[in-house]
Order: sequence, then structure tokens, then C-alpha cells
Amino acid sequence: MKIRARFFAHFRGLFEARDKAVVLVKGSTVVELLEGLCDSPERRAEIFDKNGLKPYVVLMKNEVNVHSQNGLRTALEEGDVVAIFPLMGGG
Repeated sequence: MKIRARFFAHFRGLFEARDKAVVLVKGSTVVELLEGLCDSPERRAEIFDKNGLKPYVVLMKNEVNVHSQNGLRTALEEGDVVAIFPLMGGG
């Protein structure tokens, strides 16, 4: 199945793209998508820490935060869009 990963802010530079089409096996999850995308030590270090996902990484599946779904175990389906961006603040 084909998923689109979209990158925002400094993740665009890290992943060298605004978005990428990724082919995964049917039944894959968000963590499996991230494992495939983090194909270098630098990328892995920016996304993961020893406890899992770094706290400042925000993941949205089809514009809905994955934490309100099933977290990193959120199932993906053909055509899904996963957005990856850093937590941002402002005022």
C-alpha cells in the first residue's frame, strides 16, 4: 500500500523533502512507517529516544493526531497521509 509522509519545519531538511511516497505492506502501523523513514543515525536520533518517540515530535494521520488514535500502533491504510512536525509554540 502507498502512504504519503509529509514533513514540516526542520524535518524537511532532515528528510530532504516536503513529502515522500512510501510503500508499506498492508497492515503496517505508524511506527513501521517511521522505522523505514529513519534510515540514518541522524534521522533516528531526531525522531526516537530510548523511550520511543521524542516528546516534541507531532504525528498526524489524515489531520488527526495519532495520540488520539492508537499512538505509534495506529494502523495505516492505502492513501493515508502522515504529517511529521515538531511541537511549536507561539504567542
